[in-house]
Amino acid sequence: MPAVKTGTGVTDKTIRLGVLSDLSGPFGPLGEAVVQGNQLYIDKLNAAGGVCGRKIELDVQDTGFDTDKAVKLYFKQEPSVLGLLQVVGSDITSRITPDMLQQQVMAAPTSWSSSLLGNPYMVVVGATYDLDVINSLDYLVRQGKLQKGDTIGHIYLEDPEYGGNALQGSQFVADKLGLTLKALEVPPTKKDFTAEVAQLKAAGAKAVAISTYPQQTATIVGTAAQMGLTVPFLVSNPGFDPAVLASPAGPAIQQLVFVSSSVSPFGAKLPAAEELATAYKAKFPNGKPSMAVDYGYVVGIGYGAILKRACDEGDLTRAGVQKAFHELTGVDTGGLTAPLLFSSSNYPSSRQSFVLRPNPNTPGGLDIVDPLKESDLVRQRIG
Repeated sequence: MPAVKTGTGVTDKTIRLGVLSDLSGPFGPLGEAVVQGNQLYIDKLNAAGGVCGRKIELDVQDTGFDTDKAVKLYFKQEPSVLGLLQVVGSDITSRITPDMLQQQVMAAPTSWSSSLLGNPYMVVVGATYDLDVINSLDYLVRQGKLQKGDTIGHIYLEDPEYGGNALQGSQFVADKLGLTLKALEVPPTKKDFTAEVAQLKAAGAKAVAISTYPQQTATIVGTAAQMGLTVPFLVSNPGFDPAVLASPAGPAIQQLVFVSSSVSPFGAKLPAAEELATAYKAKFPNGKPSMAVDYGYVVGIGYGAILKRACDEGDLTRAGVQKAFHELTGVDTGGLTAPLLFSSSNYPSSRQSFVLRPNPNTPGGLDIVDPLKESDLVRQRIG
């Protein structure tokens, strides 16, 4: 094998990548599943010989979704890793971004915020929150469930990276299609949504987008069903956890909810998803399947492709890896997402979304009801 330039996090035998995940906080189930998906792809990559004859090692740290703790862990981890395969939390990501830029640390955030675009070191895998909302509202239009003059609601977290970005999608659709948008911002601690549901019912909302935490999603939909607001609820992908199907709101969620995601669900009838599900059950027999496993795996595919290109170009330094990142134009994920386009950090790596329905009988709790599609409105928004 020809000589390769190396730097931080790379030895003759290993490539070390950091993971800053939430394994014990509000996104604990999601963080754990993403780590498991990461590990399954790294196992596959290592079994095939790794990258440049080197095995990939993951240094997994639990931030508990605590920003100050995460920042300390990052500064401890940074000098010994090539890059970060995962960072959970938009506030955490924004706090470490200045140092990442200075040190040329390439990171894959578990976030789909459009505010991350334009950062040449951010590997944003999939469509951004606003585009997912646009694609799912477009699905309702195509199904004849929404038309000009209708009112739509959007309950969203007071978090500009997640809730605020998702809201930009519903606002864009409302403006373009002549809909009336009733937007209701809620704090992350809120547990009672009676007033919000009452407002949306009084406004005659024909559909409601939700961009909140999973438990809040369950409470909103359960409350709506009790109050007779039985319209489609469009849930942003971080707002769904299959565990909510076992809650008292489970039947209402199954009946009313659609989930938008640019990543395939765990139980998808796609060869790549079925292969992944088999590997997951073998490695994590007691694991809790969720779409986050597929996301973690897809991130592994994307990051792995970047490392392979850097190897082919003989440069596994941080600068070499970043250069390789922006030379990749179509990473094939086997249909788990649309092909990932990394060549411009100003645009999402994917613009297509699945529309999913909750199903407690499917591992991971979601079925595909509409395959990957990009709405014409997404093309208009991106330009």
